[in-house]
Amino acid sequence: MNKKGLNKEFKNYERNVTIVLVVLTAISLIIDFIAYTGMVYSDGTLYNTDAIRVIMNSGLFMLLIWVDNIAIYITNLFYFAGIISSKRDMIVKIAFMIFSVLSTILINLQIVNLIADLFGIF
Repeated sequence: MNKKGLNKEFKNYERNVTIVLVVLTAISLIIDFIAYTGMVYSDGTLYNTDAIRVIMNSGLFMLLIWVDNIAIYITNLFYFAGIISSKRDMIVKIAFMIFSVLSTILINLQIVNLIADLFGIF
């Protein structure tokens, strides 16, 4: 394969991995929105959050959380490999990679627990 064809394949690889990571990050942000809404408005006296609790406790939602989180971590490995070989817009790509990892519910809960432990909230 000539160099021009290889360069085209790499651009397609980089574009495809970026699209997958953007979609997974959007799904992760939607999951975060549902989870934090359920946690913030969990007080049953003011708000009726039964519908959100049913969604959050469903097996499909839990499966979606785990699949999305694992897929983001794996896709980030491929994205990082593309960043290293591309060396174009490296800082922006690394920032997006860090944002996508920080948008996962597992990391968010760890950050909340760390802050709660620091201030002795729980």
